[in-house]
Amino acid sequence: MALAATAPPATASQVFATLDRNGQLQVSDAPLAGAKAFDPHQTYVPAPVPRAPSQASPPKAASRWSPLIDQVAAEHGMDARLLHAIVTVESAYDPQARSHAGALGLMQVIPATGKRFGANDLFDPLQNLRAGTAYLAWLKRRFGGDLTLMLAAYNAGEGAVQRHGNRVPPFNETRQYVRKVTALYHGRLN
Repeated sequence: MALAATAPPATASQVFATLDRNGQLQVSDAPLAGAKAFDPHQTYVPAPVPRAPSQASPPKAASRWSPLIDQVAAEHGMDARLLHAIVTVESAYDPQARSHAGALGLMQVIPATGKRFGANDLFDPLQNLRAGTAYLAWLKRRFGGDLTLMLAAYNAGEGAVQRHGNRVPPFNETRQYVRKVTALYHGRLN
């Protein structure tokens, strides 16, 4: 991948850069094979990476899954608006979502957690919502209704919260997750 257009022969102030086959940036003051000269004082913006369109946009999908989310929330004594916030962040309402960590479905339930709460097919929206909501209700009892700790534990696992003195673990992903879900949840309340 070249960072700039083909340049004239090297001068003492030129810098050359290229990406090697492992995606590592190689920079030199001497020409590198396949490298292009660039001005280190200029800002280069990478071209945007095209993204595949989501299988279902949240507004349309939210209305599709709302009756089921409302039903499962009522079964477990949970606020359906909280479940909507979690599903929005976890899967954007995609029942076939699969994370790099192996979490599956609408609520991105880990298979071991799914089994713990009675689900054997986490791509089945009802089983997924029931398992995820049962786990969330369990976390609510475990952490005395503290929403922040419930969400941190849902994201990082209850063990991670316990190991950090019943506080949000110092993981950027978990902290961002708690902020996003909380903001969505409170946004739905206002």
